[in-house]
Amino acid sequence: MICARCGRTFDESKQDYCGFCRTVHNAQGEPVRGIKPVLSYITEKYGRDVLLDRRRTDALIADIFPKETAARRLAYVALYDGCAARLAAVRNKPFEVRCAAAARCVCSLRDELGLRGRVAAEAVEAVGCAIGCEIAFKRSEPSPAAASESKKNITDAAEQYSLGRHFDRLRDYDKALYWFELSALQDCGEAEYYMGIYRMEGRGGLRDLPQAREWFLRAAENGVAAADYMTGYFLAEGIACEMDEDAAFSRFMKAARAGDPDAANIIALCYENGVHTEKDPALAKKWRKSAQNGVPFIPEENEPPEPLADDGEALYQSARRCLSEKDAEGAAMFYKRAAELGHARAQCSYGKCLYLGSGVAKDAAEAYRWFRAAAEQGLDIAQYNLGVMYLKGVYVEKDAAQAKAYFEQAAAAGHADAAKILKKLR
Repeated sequence: MICARCGRTFDESKQDYCGFCRTVHNAQGEPVRGIKPVLSYITEKYGRDVLLDRRRTDALIADIFPKETAARRLAYVALYDGCAARLAAVRNKPFEVRCAAAARCVCSLRDELGLRGRVAAEAVEAVGCAIGCEIAFKRSEPSPAAASESKKNITDAAEQYSLGRHFDRLRDYDKALYWFELSALQDCGEAEYYMGIYRMEGRGGLRDLPQAREWFLRAAENGVAAADYMTGYFLAEGIACEMDEDAAFSRFMKAARAGDPDAANIIALCYENGVHTEKDPALAKKWRKSAQNGVPFIPEENEPPEPLADDGEALYQSARRCLSEKDAEGAAMFYKRAAELGHARAQCSYGKCLYLGSGVAKDAAEAYRWFRAAAEQGLDIAQYNLGVMYLKGVYVEKDAAQAKAYFEQAAAAGHADAAKILKKLR
């Protein structure tokens, strides 16, 4: 086979990569480049579950693809944020569940780790493809408008959406579609909604109802009330999905409470006719008035929920952001504050900071205390850490029986390293 990068010949029957420049090739002789092909290659060779172990995946990419540094960084960040675990958990779930999980992963990578929307979406799509969770959008064929519009070189999602709206008002649907798609691929909720409309109505030349439904679902996850209404409409009519009137009513109610007038009218009809709910002419009248005035109506019986107690999740995420910015002291501070609120993963992470002296002075006794607090909440990694401390005699006396007990707890919860150590201890 001739290497596509350096032009030299190598024997593909013995190895997949060029011995001169270490470029990996697929069976068709094409070089494997970019995050999606790289992750696909790794999972085909080592199995999909390898992505659940972020460190091992990172080591494999570094070893097999030493020149693919950009793909490695993006894969590491995506896996670090737990995308693989989230998508693996829903890969056999219904379409809506997979779509919602993917949208949350994109938002998490964008808001918590600072990835640009389009880059985050590509990373999540690549991980989903490799893990066997079908979530990918089918991008349009190159738009005729791309030849002229691409020269504007506008990359901001809000500006792209504004241009889409401008051309939509002018009924220049090719150009509008071009800009809406660019903005939607950066996770702009309003642009995702318009992509749904364009795919549903066939504006810009392509009518694709399943794809329209996916765009509406993504927009609904981003808080666009009209997208919730359209998702309900698809469910009520059985368009590109199984008919589910109860789920449709829930979507309509959510959109109506967010102020969508079409959804408010539907809810009024339901109360007038007793569909999905008991007849209530008075309530129907209020919903009808809400639709006419454009002011959301909240029924009196639905009292605002009590504010949730602070469980430390926000502080824990702040610690992770500090960690991604290599601010060890800031991470330790936020981990401690979240740990004090009872957040199990924060307790374990703060214990690790104390154990290693990362961002805080080393203190094995305090590390043990926090590991134990997290282990009592059933956190496998904390149970594993306690097993290591008893096995090595760090702060506590060596106790193989106690170490084995903690390793058994961690292994039962699915901790792979604990299971390996147990085999050696036996």
